Amino acid sequence: MKVLLAGANSYIASQLIPCLIEKGHQVICVARDKKYFSAQHNYDGVVVLNGDLLRSHSIEEFPVDIDAAFYLANRLTQTSGFAGLEALSAQNFMDALNKTHCSQLITVGDLHAASREHIEKILAAGRASLTGLQTSMIVGPGSISMELFRALTENKPIVITKAWSEANIQPIYIGDLLGYLLDCLLNRTTYNRKFEIGGPQTITFKQMLLLYIATYADEKPNIVTLPRLNSRLAAYLANFLSPINYPEAQSLLENLRYDSVCEEDCIKDILPRECVTFKQSLQLIHNHTEKSMSV
Repeated sequence: MKVLLAGANSYIASQLIPCLIEKGHQVICVARDKKYFSAQHNYDGVVVLNGDLLRSHSIEEFPVDIDAAFYLANRLTQTSGFAGLEALSAQNFMDALNKTHCSQLITVGDLHAASREHIEKILAAGRASLTGLQTSMIVGPGSISMELFRALTENKPIVITKAWSEANIQPIYIGDLLGYLLDCLLNRTTYNRKFEIGGPQTITFKQMLLLYIATYADEKPNIVTLPRLNSRLAAYLANFLSPINYPEAQSLLENLRYDSVCEEDCIKDILPRECVTFKQSLQLIHNHTEKSMSV
């Protein structure tokens, strides 16, 4: 199967590409800078196309015989200006994809993100059938959520806001998300549908933080809860988190102001899956980190 990915530098794509290769699919990545992408990633047999999605003239022509595509372009901060750029990126991508024989387009967004609806409308208007997955917080090795937990726990005492502390979340492990993405691929029962996906439990952000501390910290630090995010904490997080991931971090912090829990789980009727809990996710990530360090 010939599969194209837009947003090949995103976290989800970095985890998905090796899985697609392992399954024997031919993978084509669209990257803003082909040379830089190829230098950063050692993917065997992956074809890389130049394509800054904000500049339509820079996008290399997609192969006509694409079977399916993933739109995983990084979400930008949700101001009116950035929302316009997101729409432009999506439209330029669809203009290029509509020239191919692509049967299915799969995209991933946040649960209950009203700001994402205009993007999904653009993607749904194309020739390919759209499959939309909306997720709660994604956790996995190198994910922005794990970066956030690390940033918070390296600051003593740990400082969080009241809204974060009380936010209900249904975190999903990256391995389970990848399983859903692969199972949706050219699965006609998922065409032109939107699914909410999450892990098997609902848990508060503070409970997640305590489980992270129990797994990674040598001692239990104090946690201070502020009424709201102050400039000092915001500046600390901005300086700590990687500039590449900062737009995603901003999106994550914005989402922590609200509950992120699935309102339906109909995907389980189509693609049954036993997802792991957040505690199990942490252990899997911990084992992965130790294995990587021992190599």
